[in-house]
Amino acid sequence: MLLPFKILVFFAVCAIGRCALFSPCKINDAKCFDAAFADAFPKLLSEDSTLGIGSSDPLHVDLIDGKLSILKYKFFDSTVEGYKRCSIKNVKSNLNSHTLHFELDCPGIVSTGKYELSGRLIVLPVEGEGEYRVTTGKYTIAVDTELKEVQDENSKTYFKIENFKQKAELIEPVVFDFKNLFNGKKDLSDAVHKYANENWKEVTNLVQDPVWISHLKQLIINFNKHLKTAPLEEIFTA
Repeated sequence: MLLPFKILVFFAVCAIGRCALFSPCKINDAKCFDAAFADAFPKLLSEDSTLGIGSSDPLHVDLIDGKLSILKYKFFDSTVEGYKRCSIKNVKSNLNSHTLHFELDCPGIVSTGKYELSGRLIVLPVEGEGEYRVTTGKYTIAVDTELKEVQDENSKTYFKIENFKQKAELIEPVVFDFKNLFNGKKDLSDAVHKYANENWKEVTNLVQDPVWISHLKQLIINFNKHLKTAPLEEIFTA
């Protein structure tokens, strides 16, 4: 995969001075903008303290609140690593309707933090609180967003990503590790971990949506701060 090498080159070049986020395109040239957005992906993931942009890898997520029909869980102070290893593909924008679609191929995501959970994990009762670690294999995430045109105090107009929808699919196994399930009762904890790790696809499909929604909300906050550096007047030329 060339993306990590491209990221290193990008940051080496941009360390000299601030780089333009997007290559310029002709007005209403959606294909050009799609390519420019894909090329800008490493920059969108970058931290910039001068702009108040936090890190996207590792990504910090204060709270993930999963309220499912049979399972309630919360993840606190999560640290998420792996987004800089994702590649972006199938970028498709409609500049007339202000929509943007893109997909991420991620070779693996690692999340750590604290948890609380109670309910049923499909067929098994589960409860506990403590520290957690989830290590995934390959993931694909499709994201559909709306692009809103926003004007700043200097009358510059830029895009802001709003109202996203996501669909994530786990391709390879995931390993769940939750400390102190059932207040440390090893036999019950071992049974839950064995079931979850052997039935990773079914378990992941049950619990993943609140996780990805929380991740993407934080990523898009960071993306939008970068987008404020790219006035549409500089992206689109006659």
